[in-house]
Amino acid sequence: MQLLRFGQSFTARASPHINMNRMSSIDDIDLDAFGPLADITEESLVLLATTIAKQVLQLSGSNGRLIHRIAGSYNLVHIVEVDGVKLVIRVPATGWGSGMTPAAAEALESQAATMRLIRGKTGVPIPEVDSLDTTGNNEIGAPYICMSFIAGRPVSQAWFDNSSLLDREELRLRILKSVAQTMAELSRLRSFDKLGSVMRNLDGSTYIGPVNAWQENDDGSLRIEATGPFDSASAYLRSQFEPNTANTVWAQAQAKVMDVLMQCLPALDSPSGFVLCPPDFDSQNVMVDEHGAVTGIIDWDLAHTMPRRLGCASYPSWITRDWDPLMYGWPKMAETEDSPDALERYRAYYSAELGKALHGRGDGEFTERSHIVEAVWNAVLSTRNRLEICRKFVQVAVGDHVDALDMMYDIGHGGYSEEAWGSLKASLTRLIFA
Repeated sequence: MQLLRFGQSFTARASPHINMNRMSSIDDIDLDAFGPLADITEESLVLLATTIAKQVLQLSGSNGRLIHRIAGSYNLVHIVEVDGVKLVIRVPATGWGSGMTPAAAEALESQAATMRLIRGKTGVPIPEVDSLDTTGNNEIGAPYICMSFIAGRPVSQAWFDNSSLLDREELRLRILKSVAQTMAELSRLRSFDKLGSVMRNLDGSTYIGPVNAWQENDDGSLRIEATGPFDSASAYLRSQFEPNTANTVWAQAQAKVMDVLMQCLPALDSPSGFVLCPPDFDSQNVMVDEHGAVTGIIDWDLAHTMPRRLGCASYPSWITRDWDPLMYGWPKMAETEDSPDALERYRAYYSAELGKALHGRGDGEFTERSHIVEAVWNAVLSTRNRLEICRKFVQVAVGDHVDALDMMYDIGHGGYSEEAWGSLKASLTRLIFA
Protein backbone atom coordinates (compact mmCIF):
# COMPACT_ATOMS: atom_id res chain seq x y z
CA MET A 1 0.00 0.00 0.00
CA GLN A 2 1.40 3.37 -0.93
CA LEU A 3 1.30 6.09 1.71
CA LEU A 4 0.85 9.52 0.21
CA ARG A 5 1.00 13.15 1.16
CA PHE A 6 0.06 16.22 -0.80
CA GLY A 7 2.81 16.58 -3.15
CA GLN A 8 2.28 12.96 -2.54
CA SER A 9 -0.07 14.12 0.16
CA PHE A 10 -3.15 14.14 2.35
CA THR A 11 -3.48 10.87 4.27
CA ALA A 12 -2.00 12.67 7.27
CA ARG A 13 -4.83 15.21 7.37
CA ALA A 14 -7.10 15.49 10.35
CA SER A 15 -9.07 18.20 12.07
CA PRO A 16 -7.14 21.50 11.88
CA HIS A 17 -6.81 21.90 15.66
CA ILE A 18 -4.87 18.64 15.86
CA ASN A 19 -1.23 18.23 14.91
CA MET A 20 -1.90 16.59 11.57
CA ASN A 21 1.54 15.08 11.19
CA ARG A 22 0.02 12.53 13.56
CA MET A 23 2.82 13.19 16.01
CA SER A 24 2.25 11.90 19.49
CA SER A 25 3.98 10.92 22.67
CA ILE A 26 6.92 8.57 22.27
CA ASP A 27 4.87 6.12 24.36
CA ASP A 28 2.51 5.72 21.39
CA ILE A 29 5.25 4.82 18.93
CA ASP A 30 4.45 2.33 16.16
CA LEU A 31 6.92 -0.43 16.93
CA ASP A 32 6.21 -2.22 13.64
CA ALA A 33 7.35 0.87 11.76
CA PHE A 34 10.25 1.95 13.96
CA GLY A 35 11.52 -1.28 15.49
CA PRO A 36 14.81 -0.77 17.40
CA LEU A 37 14.77 2.98 16.62
CA ALA A 38 12.35 3.30 19.53
CA ASP A 39 15.18 2.24 21.84
CA ILE A 40 17.60 5.04 20.92
CA THR A 41 18.79 6.26 24.29
CA GLU A 42 18.70 9.76 25.67
CA GLU A 43 22.42 9.53 26.37
CA SER A 44 23.27 8.73 22.75
CA LEU A 45 21.07 11.56 21.46
CA VAL A 46 22.73 14.08 23.77
CA LEU A 47 26.15 12.77 22.75
CA LEU A 48 25.30 13.19 19.07
CA ALA A 49 23.88 16.67 19.57
CA THR A 50 26.90 17.69 21.63
CA THR A 51 29.27 16.48 18.91
CA ILE A 52 27.35 18.44 16.26
CA ALA A 53 27.25 21.52 18.49
CA LYS A 54 31.02 21.42 18.91
CA GLN A 55 32.01 20.58 15.35
CA VAL A 56 29.40 22.55 13.39
CA LEU A 57 28.10 25.31 15.64
CA GLN A 58 31.39 25.95 17.47
CA LEU A 59 29.72 25.66 20.87
CA SER A 60 31.41 24.30 23.97
CA GLY A 61 29.03 21.36 24.15
CA SER A 62 29.38 21.20 27.90
CA ASN A 63 25.66 21.20 28.72
CA GLY A 64 23.19 19.05 26.78
CA ARG A 65 19.78 17.61 27.55
CA LEU A 66 16.92 15.93 25.70
CA ILE A 67 13.84 18.12 26.10
CA HIS A 68 11.27 16.44 23.85
CA ARG A 69 10.70 13.25 21.86
CA ILE A 70 7.91 12.97 19.32
CA ALA A 71 6.73 9.92 17.38
CA GLY A 72 5.41 10.71 13.92
CA SER A 73 4.19 8.40 11.21
CA TYR A 74 7.47 8.37 9.32
CA ASN A 75 10.06 9.97 11.62
CA LEU A 76 11.09 10.10 15.24
CA VAL A 77 11.80 13.70 16.19
CA HIS A 78 14.11 14.51 19.08
CA ILE A 79 14.67 18.04 20.36
CA VAL A 80 17.96 18.37 22.21
CA GLU A 81 19.24 21.53 23.85
CA VAL A 82 22.99 22.13 23.98
CA ASP A 83 24.41 25.27 25.59
CA GLY A 84 20.98 26.89 25.31
CA VAL A 85 20.64 26.10 21.59
CA LYS A 86 17.91 23.68 20.46
CA LEU A 87 18.70 21.11 17.79
CA VAL A 88 16.17 18.87 16.04
CA ILE A 89 17.30 15.34 15.24
CA ARG A 90 14.94 13.49 12.87
CA VAL A 91 15.35 9.75 12.46
CA PRO A 92 13.42 8.21 9.54
CA ALA A 93 11.40 5.01 9.97
CA THR A 94 13.54 3.44 7.24
CA GLY A 95 16.64 3.71 9.46
CA TRP A 96 16.78 0.05 10.45
CA GLY A 97 16.70 -3.44 8.95
CA SER A 98 15.56 -3.81 5.36
CA GLY A 99 14.56 -0.16 5.22
CA MET A 100 18.19 0.95 5.00
CA THR A 101 18.43 0.94 1.21
CA PRO A 102 20.25 3.21 -1.26
CA ALA A 103 16.85 4.75 -2.08
CA ALA A 104 16.29 5.63 1.60
CA ALA A 105 19.75 7.17 1.82
CA GLU A 106 19.16 9.23 -1.32
CA ALA A 107 15.78 10.41 0.02
CA LEU A 108 17.46 11.73 3.16
CA GLU A 109 20.17 13.40 1.07
CA SER A 110 17.47 14.94 -1.11
CA GLN A 111 15.71 16.40 1.93
CA ALA A 112 18.92 18.14 2.96
CA ALA A 113 19.66 19.29 -0.60
CA THR A 114 16.16 20.74 -0.95
CA MET A 115 16.37 22.67 2.29
CA ARG A 116 19.85 23.98 1.53
CA LEU A 117 18.75 25.11 -1.91
CA ILE A 118 15.75 26.98 -0.53
CA ARG A 119 17.80 28.65 2.22
CA GLY A 120 20.53 29.57 -0.25
CA LYS A 121 18.29 31.02 -2.96
CA THR A 122 15.34 32.55 -1.07
CA GLY A 123 14.46 34.22 2.19
CA VAL A 124 11.89 31.56 3.11
CA PRO A 125 12.27 30.71 6.82
CA ILE A 126 13.03 27.02 7.03
CA PRO A 127 15.34 25.05 9.34
CA GLU A 128 19.05 25.06 8.63
CA VAL A 129 20.59 21.63 8.08
CA ASP A 130 23.50 21.23 10.48
CA SER A 131 24.40 17.59 9.96
CA LEU A 132 23.36 14.52 7.99
CA ASP A 133 24.29 10.84 8.13
CA THR A 134 22.61 8.22 5.97
CA THR A 135 24.37 5.34 7.76
CA GLY A 136 24.18 3.87 11.24
CA ASN A 137 27.84 4.58 11.96
CA ASN A 138 27.26 7.30 14.53
CA GLU A 139 26.38 7.89 18.17
CA ILE A 140 22.73 6.82 17.85
CA GLY A 141 23.34 3.91 15.48
CA ALA A 142 20.82 5.16 12.91
CA PRO A 143 20.52 7.54 9.95
CA TYR A 144 19.49 11.07 10.90
CA ILE A 145 19.20 14.66 9.77
CA CYS A 146 19.97 17.36 12.34
CA MET A 147 18.59 20.84 11.82
CA SER A 148 17.92 24.08 13.66
CA PHE A 149 14.81 24.54 15.79
CA ILE A 150 12.00 26.77 14.51
CA ALA A 151 10.24 28.81 17.19
CA GLY A 152 6.51 29.48 17.18
CA ARG A 153 3.47 27.24 17.14
CA PRO A 154 1.86 25.43 14.23
CA VAL A 155 -1.16 26.92 12.51
CA SER A 156 -2.98 23.72 13.52
CA GLN A 157 -2.91 25.02 17.10
CA ALA A 158 -3.47 28.71 16.34
CA TRP A 159 -6.35 28.46 13.86
CA PHE A 160 -9.10 27.59 16.36
CA ASP A 161 -7.49 29.20 19.40
CA ASN A 162 -9.71 31.77 21.14
CA SER A 163 -7.09 32.68 23.73
CA SER A 164 -4.95 34.75 21.36
CA LEU A 165 -4.32 38.43 22.05
CA LEU A 166 -5.84 39.08 18.63
CA ASP A 167 -9.39 38.52 17.47
CA ARG A 168 -9.49 35.03 15.97
CA GLU A 169 -10.58 36.21 12.54
CA GLU A 170 -7.90 38.89 12.48
CA LEU A 171 -5.28 36.31 13.47
CA ARG A 172 -6.42 33.98 10.68
CA LEU A 173 -6.21 36.71 8.06
CA ARG A 174 -2.77 37.70 9.27
CA ILE A 175 -1.66 34.08 9.02
CA LEU A 176 -2.97 33.75 5.47
CA LYS A 177 -1.35 37.02 4.41
CA SER A 178 2.02 36.00 5.87
CA VAL A 179 1.81 32.54 4.28
CA ALA A 180 1.02 34.16 0.90
CA GLN A 181 4.06 36.43 1.24
CA THR A 182 6.22 33.42 2.16
CA MET A 183 5.06 31.47 -0.89
CA ALA A 184 5.69 34.48 -3.11
CA GLU A 185 9.25 34.47 -1.81
CA LEU A 186 9.58 30.73 -2.51
CA SER A 187 8.44 31.34 -6.09
CA ARG A 188 11.73 33.17 -6.70
CA LEU A 189 13.36 29.78 -7.20
CA ARG A 190 13.87 28.92 -10.83
CA SER A 191 11.71 26.28 -12.42
CA PHE A 192 12.98 22.78 -13.14
CA ASP A 193 12.62 20.64 -16.24
CA LYS A 194 11.50 17.43 -14.52
CA LEU A 195 9.18 16.20 -11.79
CA GLY A 196 11.34 14.60 -9.13
CA SER A 197 13.45 15.20 -6.04
CA VAL A 198 16.32 17.66 -5.72
CA MET A 199 19.74 16.02 -5.56
CA ARG A 200 23.14 17.63 -5.07
CA ASN A 201 26.32 16.98 -7.03
CA LEU A 202 29.74 17.01 -5.37
CA ASP A 203 30.39 20.47 -6.82
CA GLY A 204 27.29 21.84 -5.09
CA SER A 205 25.13 22.02 -8.21
CA THR A 206 21.70 20.40 -8.19
CA TYR A 207 19.84 18.03 -10.47
CA ILE A 208 16.46 16.29 -10.38
CA GLY A 209 16.39 12.68 -9.26
CA PRO A 210 13.49 10.27 -8.77
CA VAL A 211 10.26 10.84 -6.85
CA ASN A 212 10.48 9.17 -3.45
CA ALA A 213 7.44 7.74 -1.69
CA TRP A 214 6.75 5.78 1.47
CA GLN A 215 5.70 2.17 1.04
CA GLU A 216 4.45 -0.10 3.82
CA ASN A 217 5.75 -3.67 3.99
CA ASP A 218 3.58 -6.61 5.01
CA ASP A 219 5.08 -6.57 8.51
CA GLY A 220 4.28 -2.89 9.06
CA SER A 221 7.81 -1.64 8.49
CA LEU A 222 8.44 1.07 5.90
CA ARG A 223 10.62 1.46 2.88
CA ILE A 224 11.30 4.13 0.26
CA GLU A 225 10.27 3.47 -3.32
CA ALA A 226 11.86 5.64 -6.00
CA THR A 227 10.33 6.19 -9.46
CA GLY A 228 11.15 8.57 -12.26
CA PRO A 229 12.05 11.37 -12.62
CA PHE A 230 9.25 12.32 -15.01
CA ASP A 231 9.07 14.72 -17.94
CA SER A 232 5.41 15.53 -17.29
CA ALA A 233 2.94 15.57 -14.42
CA SER A 234 0.48 13.52 -16.44
CA ALA A 235 3.09 10.80 -16.96
CA TYR A 236 3.79 10.68 -13.23
CA LEU A 237 0.11 10.45 -12.29
CA ARG A 238 -0.64 7.78 -14.86
CA SER A 239 2.30 5.72 -13.57
CA GLN A 240 0.91 5.90 -10.01
CA PHE A 241 -2.79 5.42 -10.74
CA GLU A 242 -4.30 2.21 -9.34
CA PRO A 243 -7.81 1.65 -10.78
CA ASN A 244 -10.54 0.14 -8.66
CA THR A 245 -11.46 -3.10 -10.42
CA ALA A 246 -14.14 -4.20 -7.95
CA ASN A 247 -17.45 -5.24 -9.53
CA THR A 248 -19.69 -2.94 -7.49
CA VAL A 249 -22.01 -0.08 -8.33
CA TRP A 250 -19.76 2.42 -6.56
CA ALA A 251 -16.60 1.15 -8.23
CA GLN A 252 -18.28 1.44 -11.65
CA ALA A 253 -19.45 4.99 -10.92
CA GLN A 254 -16.03 5.96 -9.64
CA ALA A 255 -14.39 4.50 -12.74
CA LYS A 256 -16.53 6.61 -15.07
CA VAL A 257 -15.84 9.85 -13.21
CA MET A 258 -12.13 9.03 -12.94
CA ASP A 259 -12.03 8.45 -16.69
CA VAL A 260 -13.06 12.09 -17.13
CA LEU A 261 -10.46 13.28 -14.61
CA MET A 262 -7.73 11.21 -16.26
CA GLN A 263 -8.57 12.69 -19.66
CA CYS A 264 -7.93 16.14 -18.15
CA LEU A 265 -4.44 15.28 -16.87
CA PRO A 266 -2.58 16.77 -19.88
CA ALA A 267 -3.80 20.19 -18.75
CA LEU A 268 -1.45 19.83 -15.77
CA ASP A 269 1.47 19.89 -18.20
CA SER A 270 0.74 23.44 -19.33
CA PRO A 271 2.53 25.69 -18.63
CA SER A 272 5.76 23.75 -18.82
CA GLY A 273 8.26 23.47 -16.01
CA PHE A 274 8.13 22.37 -12.38
CA VAL A 275 8.62 24.20 -9.09
CA LEU A 276 9.37 23.43 -5.47
CA CYS A 277 6.69 23.83 -2.83
CA PRO A 278 6.12 22.36 0.65
CA PRO A 279 5.47 18.63 0.27
CA ASP A 280 2.74 18.71 2.93
CA PHE A 281 1.40 22.27 2.79
CA ASP A 282 -0.87 21.88 5.76
CA SER A 283 -1.38 23.60 9.09
CA GLN A 284 0.87 21.37 11.20
CA ASN A 285 3.91 22.33 9.12
CA VAL A 286 3.51 26.12 9.11
CA MET A 287 4.86 27.79 12.26
CA VAL A 288 3.65 31.25 13.27
CA ASP A 289 4.20 33.73 16.09
CA GLU A 290 1.55 35.29 18.32
CA HIS A 291 0.82 37.93 15.68
CA GLY A 292 0.26 35.40 12.88
CA ALA A 293 3.58 35.98 11.11
CA VAL A 294 5.22 32.87 9.64
CA THR A 295 8.33 31.87 11.58
CA GLY A 296 9.10 28.80 9.52
CA ILE A 297 7.96 26.05 7.17
CA ILE A 298 8.94 22.62 8.48
CA ASP A 299 8.84 18.99 7.28
CA TRP A 300 10.47 18.89 3.84
CA ASP A 301 10.54 15.10 3.97
CA LEU A 302 10.21 13.54 0.48
CA ALA A 303 9.78 16.93 -1.19
CA HIS A 304 9.80 16.91 -4.96
CA THR A 305 9.10 19.35 -7.74
CA MET A 306 5.49 19.86 -8.72
CA PRO A 307 3.63 21.19 -11.78
CA ARG A 308 3.25 24.94 -11.68
CA ARG A 309 -0.54 24.68 -11.24
CA LEU A 310 0.15 23.00 -7.88
CA GLY A 311 3.29 24.87 -6.90
CA CYS A 312 3.87 27.96 -4.80
CA ALA A 313 0.63 29.52 -6.05
CA SER A 314 -1.62 26.78 -4.66
CA TYR A 315 -3.75 27.19 -1.56
CA PRO A 316 -2.62 25.89 1.84
CA SER A 317 -4.38 22.59 2.42
CA TRP A 318 -6.23 23.71 5.56
CA ILE A 319 -8.42 26.00 3.43
CA THR A 320 -9.19 23.34 0.79
CA ARG A 321 -10.49 20.68 3.16
CA ASP A 322 -13.99 20.71 1.69
CA TRP A 323 -12.56 19.24 -1.54
CA ASP A 324 -11.39 16.09 0.22
CA PRO A 325 -14.72 15.05 1.82
CA LEU A 326 -13.49 11.88 3.50
CA MET A 327 -11.19 13.99 5.67
CA TYR A 328 -13.62 16.87 6.21
CA GLY A 329 -15.68 16.82 9.42
CA TRP A 330 -18.07 19.74 8.91
CA PRO A 331 -20.87 20.15 10.02
CA LYS A 332 -20.61 17.42 12.68
CA MET A 333 -17.31 18.89 13.88
CA ALA A 334 -18.28 22.53 13.46
CA GLU A 335 -16.15 23.59 16.44
CA THR A 336 -12.99 22.34 14.77
CA GLU A 337 -13.88 22.68 11.09
CA ASP A 338 -14.65 25.71 8.93
CA SER A 339 -17.80 25.74 6.85
CA PRO A 340 -17.60 25.58 3.05
CA ASP A 341 -18.58 29.25 2.89
CA ALA A 342 -15.80 30.19 5.30
CA LEU A 343 -13.24 28.16 3.35
CA GLU A 344 -14.37 29.82 0.13
CA ARG A 345 -13.95 33.22 1.78
CA TYR A 346 -10.45 32.36 3.01
CA ARG A 347 -9.47 31.12 -0.44
CA ALA A 348 -10.60 34.39 -1.99
CA TYR A 349 -8.61 36.36 0.59
CA TYR A 350 -5.49 34.22 0.14
CA SER A 351 -5.67 34.48 -3.65
CA ALA A 352 -5.88 38.27 -3.42
CA GLU A 353 -2.98 38.50 -0.97
CA LEU A 354 -0.78 36.20 -3.03
CA GLY A 355 -1.54 38.32 -6.10
CA LYS A 356 -0.38 41.41 -4.18
CA ALA A 357 2.76 39.66 -2.97
CA LEU A 358 3.59 38.56 -6.52
CA HIS A 359 2.86 42.06 -7.87
CA GLY A 360 0.69 40.50 -10.57
CA ARG A 361 3.55 38.36 -11.89
CA GLY A 362 4.39 34.69 -11.69
CA ASP A 363 1.91 31.85 -11.25
CA GLY A 364 -0.74 33.72 -9.28
CA GLU A 365 -3.19 33.16 -12.13
CA PHE A 366 -3.41 29.48 -11.07
CA THR A 367 -4.32 30.11 -7.44
CA GLU A 368 -8.05 30.58 -7.83
CA ARG A 369 -8.63 27.04 -9.13
CA SER A 370 -5.70 25.26 -7.53
CA HIS A 371 -7.95 23.52 -4.98
CA ILE A 372 -9.77 21.82 -7.85
CA VAL A 373 -6.50 20.74 -9.46
CA GLU A 374 -5.34 19.47 -6.05
CA ALA A 375 -8.51 17.39 -5.78
CA VAL A 376 -7.78 15.80 -9.17
CA TRP A 377 -4.24 15.03 -8.03
CA ASN A 378 -5.48 13.49 -4.78
CA ALA A 379 -8.17 11.43 -6.52
CA VAL A 380 -5.59 9.92 -8.87
CA LEU A 381 -3.13 9.05 -6.10
CA SER A 382 -5.43 7.92 -3.29
CA THR A 383 -7.64 4.87 -3.70
CA ARG A 384 -8.96 5.54 -0.20
CA ASN A 385 -10.15 9.11 -0.82
CA ARG A 386 -11.12 8.68 -4.46
CA LEU A 387 -14.81 7.83 -4.29
CA GLU A 388 -15.70 10.78 -2.06
CA ILE A 389 -13.67 13.17 -4.20
CA CYS A 390 -15.49 11.90 -7.28
CA ARG A 391 -18.81 12.50 -5.52
CA LYS A 392 -17.67 16.03 -4.67
CA PHE A 393 -16.91 16.72 -8.34
CA VAL A 394 -20.33 15.44 -9.38
CA GLN A 395 -22.08 17.49 -6.68
CA VAL A 396 -20.37 20.74 -7.70
CA ALA A 397 -20.91 20.03 -11.38
CA VAL A 398 -24.68 19.48 -11.06
CA GLY A 399 -25.44 21.86 -8.16
CA ASP A 400 -26.83 21.44 -4.66
CA HIS A 401 -30.39 20.80 -5.87
CA VAL A 402 -29.40 17.26 -6.93
CA ASP A 403 -28.24 14.46 -4.62
CA ALA A 404 -24.83 13.45 -5.99
CA LEU A 405 -24.90 10.14 -4.13
CA ASP A 406 -28.11 9.10 -5.91
CA MET A 407 -26.60 10.23 -9.18
CA MET A 408 -23.44 8.19 -8.58
CA TYR A 409 -25.61 5.16 -7.90
CA ASP A 410 -27.49 5.66 -11.16
CA ILE A 411 -24.22 6.03 -13.05
CA GLY A 412 -22.81 2.88 -11.47
CA HIS A 413 -25.71 0.53 -12.13
CA GLY A 414 -26.36 1.77 -15.66
CA GLY A 415 -29.50 3.76 -14.97
CA TYR A 416 -28.01 6.98 -16.35
CA SER A 417 -28.70 7.70 -20.02
CA GLU A 418 -25.90 8.34 -22.49
CA GLU A 419 -27.28 11.80 -23.13
CA ALA A 420 -27.32 12.65 -19.43
CA TRP A 421 -23.82 11.24 -18.99
CA GLY A 422 -22.53 13.29 -21.91
CA SER A 423 -23.92 16.43 -20.32
CA LEU A 424 -22.40 15.61 -16.93
CA LYS A 425 -19.07 14.74 -18.53
CA ALA A 426 -18.98 18.15 -20.22
CA SER A 427 -19.81 19.87 -16.92
CA LEU A 428 -17.05 17.97 -15.12
CA THR A 429 -14.50 18.90 -17.77
CA ARG A 430 -15.44 22.59 -17.57
CA LEU A 431 -15.25 22.48 -13.78
CA ILE A 432 -11.73 21.09 -13.70
CA PHE A 433 -9.96 23.51 -16.00
CA ALA A 434 -12.45 26.20 -16.94
